[in-house]
Amino acid sequence: MTDIPQFRRDQAEVRETLPDSAVPAKQRRQLECTPGDTHTLGLPWVFQNQSGFNFWDVKTGDYFVQLEGRHYGWDSSTVQVSEMGPGQGPGMHMHPVEEIFVLVEGEVAFGLKEEVIHLRAPAIMRIPPNTPHNVTTLGQGRAKLVDFFPSAHPGGMPGGLPDPFDYLKKGQTSEKAAQIANFKKIVADFDDDGDGRISREEAPMMLRDMFGRYDSDHDGYISMEDAEAWN
Repeated sequence: MTDIPQFRRDQAEVRETLPDSAVPAKQRRQLECTPGDTHTLGLPWVFQNQSGFNFWDVKTGDYFVQLEGRHYGWDSSTVQVSEMGPGQGPGMHMHPVEEIFVLVEGEVAFGLKEEVIHLRAPAIMRIPPNTPHNVTTLGQGRAKLVDFFPSAHPGGMPGGLPDPFDYLKKGQTSEKAAQIANFKKIVADFDDDGDGRISREEAPMMLRDMFGRYDSDHDGYISMEDAEAWN
């Protein structure tokens, strides 16, 4: 799935061969974002596109990757690519623009307002703007998903409705564990003053873009305590 040795070689190229104490902070950092029209996704890509939102779990195969167009030089598009195991998926949420949901593989329950729609791949669904929705993987298999938005900044907000499959998701820890592991990597790369947390000024640009979402206690810093409180 991911060439970890190659990733380590890439790290060496980014960090050079000097000890951290001898390298200015900006040179010690990972890439914040990799703009362009072609992207090979995987763990190295997630580490080089630091948002806190993206994650890639090499143990379970679960991942979520969002390419928000405005960060990549795209005019009017955003895409999300993900793979989820049984009982996984986001809570109810909505966007101010329409969304095209593509189920590439698997079987899911798609929540649309107060309706639950059973989908088997291959399947496509359009979600109108400002419509609460979510998706949950069903059965014992896995689901591969792609979402398209006709906006370089689609945004998102809570859907305001209960998730009928919340009882399944409460026991899932893979996504949160992967996000916390990624946050530890962000701290290692961007914590310039060494206090073990990330300020808005230190945050890579895509994390800074959603700073309020991840600063759980709203104290102006994202810390491990904040990460433990993420839903």
